[in-house]
Amino acid sequence: MRIAVCGAGASGIAAAISAARAGALVVLFEHTDSPGRKILITGNGKCNFTNHEINTSKYHSTDDHESFMSGFLSRWGCRECLDLFDSIGVVYRQKRDGYYPRSDTAESVRRALLNELARLKVEIRLNTDIRDIDPVKKRVNGENFDAVIIAMGSMVSGRAGSDGSGYGILRRMGLKVNKVYPALTPLTLKEDLSSITGVRCEAKLTLLDEEGCTVESSRGELQPFEKGFSGILAMDISGECCRILGSGRRAYVRADLYPEMDGEELLTFLKDRAERFGRQEPKDALVGMFPKKLINYLIHPLDTREADYVEALALRIKGLEYELSDEMLKDVKRAQTAAGGLSLDEIDDDLALKKYKDIYVVGELVDIDGVCGGYNLHFAWGSGYMAGRRAAKKERER
Repeated sequence: MRIAVCGAGASGIAAAISAARAGALVVLFEHTDSPGRKILITGNGKCNFTNHEINTSKYHSTDDHESFMSGFLSRWGCRECLDLFDSIGVVYRQKRDGYYPRSDTAESVRRALLNELARLKVEIRLNTDIRDIDPVKKRVNGENFDAVIIAMGSMVSGRAGSDGSGYGILRRMGLKVNKVYPALTPLTLKEDLSSITGVRCEAKLTLLDEEGCTVESSRGELQPFEKGFSGILAMDISGECCRILGSGRRAYVRADLYPEMDGEELLTFLKDRAERFGRQEPKDALVGMFPKKLINYLIHPLDTREADYVEALALRIKGLEYELSDEMLKDVKRAQTAAGGLSLDEIDDDLALKKYKDIYVVGELVDIDGVCGGYNLHFAWGSGYMAGRRAAKKERER
């Protein structure tokens, strides 16, 4: 039997490997001149390929995804992913909860994957655009196959080969494709933060909808820049930010710049420091707590002559609030993945389309996006591997 895999990114390569291991003849189509290019930029070039703390709370979707992801992760957890990398010769190590190749280079992961494709005699057709997929006759660019796996990626990371053309193909099949937005991208605010650009500090960000209700929170290192916030904690909530803004609603983010303490604890702490260190110069009470730029930003709007200025300072530290700008909906260049895509209603637990027999959709084209930490790559490997195995075995069992 012959299986076509359209797209040679992480999910497409995993699909090709699993299908070939199950005995299928696999043709892997790639529209650039090099397979797996996006893998090279994952994990800042080090390829954080999975995470020890995989669970459904690490993922988002436009659809109700709890049941789908619970089933997926019960069959493709951290152990299954590590087994795949063991099988292709990648020596890995754990850093905090993430897993990386011991070489600390994404190129070594890519090379091991390509070596496995060569060992399995997978036919790779480079510089080949997918012009048409006939889901009924299972044809790709007019060529017949027994099954087709669509792994064409999202519209982000254009320099690595992604162009978003897969969404159009899915829509032409009459499938429901939820609105697509950037994810794992910096937050763009309506307020100018030029005065604290370059600052780094521990913080907690809380995403609020226009009614002031909490959508989700994230904690980590905050990195303000002229137009907003960067850092892992900002990127983790960015997909949900874009979903809210993309629906025409307003969204806000609240920054807690001292999450180690609650409001009352911080107020008591600040009053003590103001008494000990801030008598001559009030901002000296914050020395050692924050970088100089951030101290000036926090103190500047306050009248330190007022008796209750410490209370006002505590409120600023725990609850700076900003409105998000819909400009971030247009910024796909800095996004690491996409939110939205093929509705989960269109696929079964093995990523097979319900509407068409032996057609599968995997990876970023599916409306699943994870937070930082290897979760998106984990879904890419797993969705591709499951689809490839199912596509090959299903045909062989007939």
